[in-house]
Parts: sequence; structure tokens; C-alpha cells
Amino acid sequence: SGTSNISGGGAKGADDKVIQHNGGGTVNIDSYCVQDFGKLYRSCGNCSTQYKRTVNISNIIAKNGKLIAGINSNYGDVATIKTSTNSYSSVKSICNTFKGNSNGDEPTTLTTNVANSYCKF
Repeated sequence: SGTSNISGGGAKGADDKVIQHNGGGTVNIDSYCVQDFGKLYRSCGNCSTQYKRTVNISNIIAKNGKLIAGINSNYGDVATIKTSTNSYSSVKSICNTFKGNSNGDEPTTLTTNVANSYCKF
């Protein structure tokens, strides 16, 4: 729990997740560059202990990726993505919601690239 701040930096060539959020609390991602990636941020979809997680994403440059943020709406996760401050090139989805679980199964996708009360962009 608590708040983790990622300010500056980048990642390239991450086939799956760049940032995996397993504990509770908030992650702030600011001034970050990511290229050739699967997911910039993912709230753990199948950890044995689940929490409500929050992510705030701003001032990012994202190129050639599948997903900016993936969250579990059934646990109350919220992603706030300030798209006006971000630059995207060949990114398939800004935010997806999933039905997470605590039994290790692969989580079910609920929404893809839809702004709602969990995915704010």
C-alpha cells in the first residue's frame, strides 16, 4: 500500500508488462517513455491477495504497444490517464478492464479501450 512514484525513465522491448502492481495503493507514472511493449501498467489480475489499486499516468510517450493500462474493475481499481499530455503511436488500447481473481487463473477481459468510471481517459 502507499504511493509509488515513477518519474522519468523508459523501457523498450518488454514483451508483456513494464510495470506490474501487486500490492495495494497508488502508482504515479510521469514523464516515461515506452516502446515495443505489451502493457505499460497492469494491476495484478490473479494474485493470491487482491487489493484496490490506483494508477495515474501522465506525460508519457508510447510507441508500438498493446495496452497502456490494465485494471481489475471488480476490485475497484481506477486508472486515470491524462491523454492530453501523452503521445501515442501505434498503441492498440489506452485502458482495458478485467475481472481479476485470487486463484491464479488468467483474468477475463471485460472492456477494451472504453472510457468509464474505472478507466478515465
